Amino acid sequence: MTATSGRASTILHTLGFDSESKRGPFKLRAATLDDERPPIPLPKPKGPIEQYTLIEQLIMNNEDVWTKFLENQFCADGYKSPANEFDDKFRAMSRQDYLYLIEYARFVNFRSLQEPGAHTEDGLEDVLNNLNKNVKEVQDYFNSCINDMHINGDDLLKEKASTMVLGYSSWEQLSAMTDDAFSNYIRAVPCVYGWNKIAQKLEQEGPGQTDPLFYQYWFVQNIDPGSANRLSQFLEDNRSQYESPGSMEKWNIAFRQACLFETAFFTAAQREDWDQIGTITRN
Repeated sequence: MTATSGRASTILHTLGFDSESKRGPFKLRAATLDDERPPIPLPKPKGPIEQYTLIEQLIMNNEDVWTKFLENQFCADGYKSPANEFDDKFRAMSRQDYLYLIEYARFVNFRSLQEPGAHTEDGLEDVLNNLNKNVKEVQDYFNSCINDMHINGDDLLKEKASTMVLGYSSWEQLSAMTDDAFSNYIRAVPCVYGWNKIAQKLEQEGPGQTDPLFYQYWFVQNIDPGSANRLSQFLEDNRSQYESPGSMEKWNIAFRQACLFETAFFTAAQREDWDQIGTITRN
């Protein structure tokens, strides 16, 4: 399994971030929230707001949930624990990751069928090509689970999506169907950008155990900032197309909820209890 594999990378590619994809940002008018709604109280900027990227603004506005996400116990333990103490936990998370990716590829590609460009022969062909590519990436992850992480193939095929996965993917599907397309990229920030920041934080704290599956198939894949930087630059290049009076409030809500779901995902993996979400996804 290479350093470009895994959930964060698959999500990035599903959203169209690879050298072969013809698909750029979605071309839709941004949904405007009712201007009469009270805005979410935001902290006072530490300097001119223009000096911050959109992701940095989102983090400052939601520092409480971002900090909890970065400091999740699953990744901290995975980085320091020997293989015999942590590999089974990581395999359990990888099985649920696989089921999550099936749902993610399904609804993002369904969403692309709603775009105006898909209503032409060339556009539909592009959608189908992207769908085939995304299916292959999910299949590659399935193969890696079996060949690299030594998960039993029959067990993986019988795996059921947990309450955690169903809750996360259902929220994303509903959001994708009802929100503007740019918000798909906002919801991906905690995984694509945030996982890199978790890996960097772990590295700064000192060396970890290099033999466990967590190190080989999570840490190594996420320590390179390339994907995080690409997503951040994409948001900067395209945000002006979707900005509206209520856009920052809407993006804060999307980012905050995605952070809560990602934290809940790690908590479920740490507790080895995927069906008791509790109140962790609610603020």
